[in-house]
Amino acid sequence: MKATRERIVEAAIELCIEVGISKATMRQVGLRADVAPGTLRNHFASRIALEEAMVERLTAEGPLPDISIFDGTDTLEERVGRLLHVTATFFDQAGRLYRMWLREPMLASPWTEAGARYGARWAELQRLALGPLADDEDVQTVFRAIMAPPFFDALRGGKRTTEEASGLITAAITPWLTKRAVEAKTNDP
Repeated sequence: MKATRERIVEAAIELCIEVGISKATMRQVGLRADVAPGTLRNHFASRIALEEAMVERLTAEGPLPDISIFDGTDTLEERVGRLLHVTATFFDQAGRLYRMWLREPMLASPWTEAGARYGARWAELQRLALGPLADDEDVQTVFRAIMAPPFFDALRGGKRTTEEASGLITAAITPWLTKRAVEAKTNDP
């Protein structure tokens, strides 16, 4: 019974990656999972119940980093480097969730709740990494751009590892961030 439930969830995820959440029907999920309509309803009484199980599976694949990632970091460079590495690792783990998001923004209840949790955590991690630069609008704009999956994917180019890509970004961005931090201190009355 557990194997059937897992097969249904997996079929739903793969279908939603292919066609989008709004276009995937319960009937299509049942066909892909090779289960009868009654079996599908026995495991998931509603579409929301199935989506909740999908959210649970996908968020388990790509768990949110904890603020403890900054333990033992003393400098802006160390914090930024740690966050960029954790971000790249997260993108590796949460690839299926990201592909679903690319197909169609997830606006239904279970997805928006998970999205809000993810958004809040990433914002918190970014603020902690940037410290006094967290309120600098230019820094925020640049940082959001470099923390996007397409940026990491472009740097990897099929050749770089997660560590190499995050290290390259850290090496490129740190001098600019350091300069901004010095300027901010100089201009602070």
